[in-house]
Amino acid sequence: MHVKPTRLRNGKTNVSIIERYWDPARKASRQRTVRGLGLLEDLDREHGDGMAWARGVCDELNAKRAAARQAVPIEIHPDEKIDRRSDNKKNVGSAIPLAYYGMLGIERALRNRARGRRFEYDANAVSRLLVAERIVEPDSKLSAWQNRGSYFFRCDFTDDDVYRSLGFIAGCKDAVISAMNKAIAAHHERNLRDVYYDVTNYYFEIDDEDGLRKRGVSKERRRKPIVQMGMMQDKDGIPINFNVFPGNTSDCLTMLPSMLAARRDVGCGRMVVVADKGLNTSANIAAIVLDGNGFVFSQSIRGTKSPKELKGWAVSPAGWRMSPGDEDGPDFKIKSRQDTKVVHVAGEDGKTRDVGIEVKAVAFWSAKYDRRAKHERARVLEKARALAADPASYDKAVHYGAAKYVKNVAFDKKTGEVLADAAHAPCIDTELIAEEERYDGYYVIITSETGLPDERIVDIYRGLWRIEESFKVTKSVLSARPVFVWTPEHIVAHFLICYIALSILRLIQYDTGHAYSAEAIASEVRQMCGVHLEGNWWRFYHRTDASEALCRAVGIDLSRKNMQLADVKRLLAQAKPASGG
Repeated sequence: MHVKPTRLRNGKTNVSIIERYWDPARKASRQRTVRGLGLLEDLDREHGDGMAWARGVCDELNAKRAAARQAVPIEIHPDEKIDRRSDNKKNVGSAIPLAYYGMLGIERALRNRARGRRFEYDANAVSRLLVAERIVEPDSKLSAWQNRGSYFFRCDFTDDDVYRSLGFIAGCKDAVISAMNKAIAAHHERNLRDVYYDVTNYYFEIDDEDGLRKRGVSKERRRKPIVQMGMMQDKDGIPINFNVFPGNTSDCLTMLPSMLAARRDVGCGRMVVVADKGLNTSANIAAIVLDGNGFVFSQSIRGTKSPKELKGWAVSPAGWRMSPGDEDGPDFKIKSRQDTKVVHVAGEDGKTRDVGIEVKAVAFWSAKYDRRAKHERARVLEKARALAADPASYDKAVHYGAAKYVKNVAFDKKTGEVLADAAHAPCIDTELIAEEERYDGYYVIITSETGLPDERIVDIYRGLWRIEESFKVTKSVLSARPVFVWTPEHIVAHFLICYIALSILRLIQYDTGHAYSAEAIASEVRQMCGVHLEGNWWRFYHRTDASEALCRAVGIDLSRKNMQLADVKRLLAQAKPASGG
């Protein structure tokens, strides 16, 4: 550390103590202010020779820092008991995600909304704890409050305050997401030309429906009430927004609110919305096109709802371009054609009209997808054969999905039990199997981007795996379900906390070059803990290449085995994500 005088525009001189440090993110040496001492003329007036006094202060700080790095004797008492009332272990890894929490502008958004209101609690402190716990040790809100002593930051609120704050946090959802999007745009240049949208649902451990919690088509095939959540994210997998809907809401009705919010929050120009076949509806396509945007949707070629002519074109042998393969044939083939997609649009007079939209249809076949489809069907057919051989031993829940391959079998709608049919014995539907096998490995994509190369369209569509993985992260790493809160406001607040945690994990992945999975990052953060030694001394015991990379992302060094509490808090205050470029 050294004294630095700085000449101001008004001709006066400001004096401060600075230190140089290595910024691993920018790979350059930088400097930061340790202490501001004030104007030189004021220091001269107070101390006679202001610069001499400043150098003395700096020498004292350097001496204290040097002394702090000297060996310190620690007394060990063999008979000393563990204090059950103290938190002898604390997590320091939370400094990494909380550095991103601070960068995202969430605190300012919450405090702006709280202005003029009288709260007995700090909603931002509650939100900060819940986000940290969602990454470090995901559990209930009560459990998060009970674990509040496991961190080096203050949590001065009661368990009742946690639940009181949820309604307020839910009401701040749009403001928080808007602030986050602005901060992410300042952090790095977002790729918002292609945006990805998908829907999933989360279940509750209850039997009766109410409010948002309704029975619907569960992605996990559960009979419990669920809520639907639609989420949009950019090409790097960083979320843009989310919305929660009643569990009986059809997937196709959830997209438009997210599109409107995206336009409001990120102010992007023309965007191409990428989604699966469940979102491929006339209303969605019409809204996208009328708003000046584009789309890349998958198109089902199985079942009776798919156009017969399109199905025939997709599997016909004509027009394919083959990729190199081996003696067994090509690994991949692709073809396309210009087409017209007829959508149903409601006019101002309330009447529905058919409108043709120029699109490109891209069909492709993959050997990998072909093998996967056959493998998955083979597993289901095992259940179907068992059901056909002994129908009385099974019910619909046990043989979900297998019954469609069995003729002459029906189920009681209330109990799910097999209904006996004395006139006809159950048998395997070989015609249905043959019809399904005809489409194994084939996919069709419909897009408004008629000028893009076929391979580019397929690549854009394949980016959907990132949003599918995001939902897996929320359900596994962040344990977003089952959901234990029940009022609509608390449910929204719960998913907002999960959304913030997911966004933070995705930003850390971005800043570390996607070298680590979300699960690996959460695991590293969870293991970066310290145990209390004596007085203000703490010992830290987790250090890996991954933990070093995470620390570099926020500009701190947690490699020291022993640190005093003041040193720990100073490092936590310094944690700040570098610009992602």
